[in-house]
Amino acid sequence: PAARVYRHERFDFHFGQIIDACPDVVGYLNEHHNHLWSRSMFSTEIKCDYVNNNLDECFNSWIKNIKDLPVVDLIDRLRQMTMELWEKRRKIADKLSCNILPVIISELKAKTKGLGYMSVCKNRHKAEIFGNYKDLTPWRHVVDLHEHTCTCRAWEITGKPCRHALAFIQTERNIDLDSFVHDYYSVERFKIAYSGTIPTMTDKSQWPKVSLGFKLRPPKLKIGPGRK
Repeated sequence: PAARVYRHERFDFHFGQIIDACPDVVGYLNEHHNHLWSRSMFSTEIKCDYVNNNLDECFNSWIKNIKDLPVVDLIDRLRQMTMELWEKRRKIADKLSCNILPVIISELKAKTKGLGYMSVCKNRHKAEIFGNYKDLTPWRHVVDLHEHTCTCRAWEITGKPCRHALAFIQTERNIDLDSFVHDYYSVERFKIAYSGTIPTMTDKSQWPKVSLGFKLRPPKLKIGPGRK
């Protein structure tokens, strides 16, 4: 929970429980994990709240069939796969006529379901969103539609309206959900991200011959313990 919360006071609460259970953890984290590992510490300029290694897992799954290639062939094939992926993304972008990526809009619409437990008290473009947690603890957050902020801080960090903001947006008429999503998720940014091209290359037999000035041999294998 300390890693996943967005608000500083909630982080202090959860991290305080960690310290109570194991005071030595502070020195360990400062020595070995001094990078930002909690969402509450993330910059609001990044618009990313990942605190897991899912991106690494996806990449490893993507290259699992080429992992055993020699390093030169591995990099060359990876270049080729990236080139194919970018071309695929460019074709997708050319077919999109909306402002925000459809996957983001679908994600937000899915989040609008089951928000009936929230109550909205409006004040022009601001509102108080309140309700109870599962343990019946009351809570209340303030949403500002003009500034695209919520006191839960999820909207500022991710660039996408949080559940509290969506509860407020649902009460408005003739409102465009796209206008509340950060430009980072726009189709235009998507097109710019894949607008570049990766140079094409011939196979190794046609590469220029380079004299290293020495003979590069494979490293000697170390004989391990145990029966040969």
